Amino acid sequence: MIIDTKPPVPEPRRVKIFTACTDPVFWTAMPALAVDPKRLGRELIVTFARRHQAAHAFDIFRTKLLKDARQEKWRALGITAPTMGCGKATIAANLAVSLARHEQLRIGLVDLDLRHPRIAQIFGRDGQYTTQQFLRGQCLLEDFLVRFGDNLAIGASSDTAGYPAELLHGPGAAQMLERLQEELGADMIIYNLPPLLDSDDCLGLLPLMEATMLVVGAEFSTIADIDVSEHQLQGSTRLIGVVLNKCRYEADQNSNFQS
Repeated sequence: MIIDTKPPVPEPRRVKIFTACTDPVFWTAMPALAVDPKRLGRELIVTFARRHQAAHAFDIFRTKLLKDARQEKWRALGITAPTMGCGKATIAANLAVSLARHEQLRIGLVDLDLRHPRIAQIFGRDGQYTTQQFLRGQCLLEDFLVRFGDNLAIGASSDTAGYPAELLHGPGAAQMLERLQEELGADMIIYNLPPLLDSDDCLGLLPLMEATMLVVGAEFSTIADIDVSEHQLQGSTRLIGVVLNKCRYEADQNSNFQS
């Protein structure tokens, strides 16, 4: 949801974006995550320092994404890939940081890839509670989430699970994600989902996503894998686009992110 900062007179200016269920105090009570620019640079989070040419592409992507979210009234975006190694976590993190540059937006970023979690490593998040404990309802939201800046909430841990499908597909996880949506009151929550074709972890999460995005690796993802992934996403949720990542060519700098 985007608020027009110049509404016609005499209507009062709408400067808050909180939904009815959101308490702004909740955000300020979240532990603040220390920002490490060097780590973010090593992890290719180009939207933080904004010196890389790809940062401009993410800003354009952000604007288009917000327009679509406002028109279609969705707030939960799942980002997945055909297989591991396409860079979906890097794309999700860059997009979240870019969105959070809008001071009137509240953004969430949650890592649900329990076999190969990356978000905690990207941001240097080492919390007391794990993602598995959160999904089982064994901790409070404010104990699991950390705040990056003023308006980006990150839920992630570095713990892995050998067989996470039962946890991700269970009713408890769905209830916790619904609770997160309601209590966090974010304008958009970005979920780093498991890869589609490496296991069945992602399939049970797709119905919980209001929109999805597919990240493919140039010279990495096969045409067959991309076709199967697109078909699965279109059959379960709203596929809003495909992002070409790891592209070495610069013919169109606004359409890919080199990593």
